[in-house]
Amino acid sequence: MSKLGKQRFSGNKFSRFMSSKGFYAAIAVCLAGAGLATWLAVDRTISGIEDSNSRILSNESSYADSPSVEEVEQKIPDIPKVSAPSSSSSMPSSSSAPSSKPEEPSKPAEAPLPSQSLVYTLPIKGDILSQFSNGELVKNPTLNDWRTHDGVDIAAEKGADIYVVADGVVTEIRKDALWGTVVTVSHADGKTSLYSGLSEIIPVKSGENVLTGQVIGKLEGIPCEMATGSHLHFAMKQNDQWIDPLTVMAQG
Repeated sequence: MSKLGKQRFSGNKFSRFMSSKGFYAAIAVCLAGAGLATWLAVDRTISGIEDSNSRILSNESSYADSPSVEEVEQKIPDIPKVSAPSSSSSMPSSSSAPSSKPEEPSKPAEAPLPSQSLVYTLPIKGDILSQFSNGELVKNPTLNDWRTHDGVDIAAEKGADIYVVADGVVTEIRKDALWGTVVTVSHADGKTSLYSGLSEIIPVKSGENVLTGQVIGKLEGIPCEMATGSHLHFAMKQNDQWIDPLTVMAQG
């Protein structure tokens, strides 16, 4: 074989070799590409799984910090349960319900009664031994001191009847170490009259209505004014202030 022929034969043989090798190379490249793609897919899947696991762990940690269902139920205040009315519970019938009555018209307010004008008379007839001092200090010869004389002393014998000076209500009967038995009568015009030095036997009682001239008791004596002689100590008040009884008698 000539040299040229040998070269042509060698070239054809190389071409056939390269052609066959190229086919295998192409197959190898395809296999490598498929393996790379498979690896990338697997890597992405693994990364996704790891990310998902991380999120799950993160959520579980946040869930662990949040209060449990029992804790939430303990913090919720008890809500009263309203039970549905049972069918056996009795309801008031229309016949048992109270009937509504028409409202009565309101009555006009009554005007207050005017204070009664009373005529006062002396509780006993006799000489005036001591006048009303009107807050001035006077000498008390029995006690040997200076004090106000808040009434008038009317001379009378022991056992004499003492009379109510005006219509009224007996509001107090008391025993006093200095003034003896004292009876107080309240009158409709706001005045009160006090009778001191009576005996312990009183024919009236507290809360009883009495009339002008009615016997209220008998004279006994005034312990703190024995030096003045036998007399009735008679006093009057208005608005809780002592007033002169003789002035009231003069007005009546």
